Amino acid sequence: MLFLFAYFHQSWQKLPIRVRGTVILAIPVICFSVTVSTFAWLKASLIEDETWVQHTLNVRLETKRLLNALIDAETGVRGYGLTQRDRFLEPYERAKAVIPISLNRLENLVQDNPQQTQKIQTLRQLVNENLTILEHKLALQKELKRIDEDPNVLVPAASLYEWLEEGKATMDATRLAIERFAQTEEDLLIQRQKHRDLYRRITWIVLCVSAAVGTAGALLAVYLFFQLEQELANRETNLRESNRRLQLVCEQLDRFTANASHELRTPLATVLSNAQVALMDVQDLDEPVPSLQKRVGKIISTAKQMSNLVGDLLFLARHEGLLAPEKIRQIDLKAVLENLLEDWVSQAKARSLEFTAQLPEEAVWVAADGDLLQQAIANLLKNAFHYTPSGGKVEIRLAVTDGQAIVRVTDTGCGIPAASLPHLFERFYRADSQRSQKSGGFGLGLAIAQQIVQVHGGDIGVTSQVGEGSTFYISLPLASN
Repeated sequence: MLFLFAYFHQSWQKLPIRVRGTVILAIPVICFSVTVSTFAWLKASLIEDETWVQHTLNVRLETKRLLNALIDAETGVRGYGLTQRDRFLEPYERAKAVIPISLNRLENLVQDNPQQTQKIQTLRQLVNENLTILEHKLALQKELKRIDEDPNVLVPAASLYEWLEEGKATMDATRLAIERFAQTEEDLLIQRQKHRDLYRRITWIVLCVSAAVGTAGALLAVYLFFQLEQELANRETNLRESNRRLQLVCEQLDRFTANASHELRTPLATVLSNAQVALMDVQDLDEPVPSLQKRVGKIISTAKQMSNLVGDLLFLARHEGLLAPEKIRQIDLKAVLENLLEDWVSQAKARSLEFTAQLPEEAVWVAADGDLLQQAIANLLKNAFHYTPSGGKVEIRLAVTDGQAIVRVTDTGCGIPAASLPHLFERFYRADSQRSQKSGGFGLGLAIAQQIVQVHGGDIGVTSQVGEGSTFYISLPLASN
């Protein structure tokens, strides 16, 4: 038993929380539904049994009414014969009116029982014969009365005796038929009462069992619910602890990046300045040494790259999170792009690129830090210029759609493979590492652009086809009035 309990407990713990929660909610619902359904079925059965019992009681009552009416008719005729008084005929007259109605009611009541219906037909025939005999007796009594008034007419005593004997036999047969009919209904009544009593006992048993099962199901659901709640609480505690540790690690990493970047900028600047001075000294020599000049130039180039890298890392560390409210202003994005065009047109000519711009006539206002936003767009232009060969095209467009200002930078460069698109905005990710190294990039330009756009509540993305070019877009919400 303990083995089975442990097995089910382990299986239960392996289920997903969503499944366990559904099962916990389903337990009381199923218990309630089964109890209500069972009670409704038993209640319907009890009502049906009670209806049949009441139906049988009505048949028995109507049978007694028929028998009483028949006895009243016979008693009335007999009383009239003995007393020759008309008031004794009143029960007879009432019985003549009641008997047909009672027979019709009985026939309607037992029409679902073919055997009883057949008995009713026999009973109707006997009753009619009995009424006919009573009517003959009454006529005979009235004839005797008339004969008594006329002493010259003889009484047919022999016929009277035969009619009396015949009436007695018919009445006995009628009573026997009514008793048999009533006995059948009595047996049906006993059977139906037993069936009703049995279903009453079953109903009570089912209700008790349902109550016990429902209580056990409710207790089980409560136990499983508290167990699941405790498990969720433990998970929440673990998640909070993990989140706290993760935040601590991120803060330490950010501090390390900021401190390392800050501490590296000074010695790099020193190396760069000294290398530039050394290069000038080498160039001023009477006999320049090309190899030395090349090495010093390499030191200057490497120092500049390291300085740019440190600057990018310091930028990312400083602008992590939300911008300060005092730095947010309403700026004209169209004016920002126009300023950028002046700087990049000359570079496009130097690289033999066709650089075009499509700007709206009206100003496009957004709430942003103008310097940061200009750097994000510049990073996209820089990326497009680097990866577009000479003779290619670079286009920048500004449009307003659905409350968003959208800047698109499209080039006809080499394009980006589809596998690289999801990782393109990750830090230090380079789709083409060899080309990036030649261009002096470290894979931080797009990450910086994404961070700037995100802190402004915007969105950045890219679509590209290898060999056809790429389109980067920045979407920013328009400033409210």
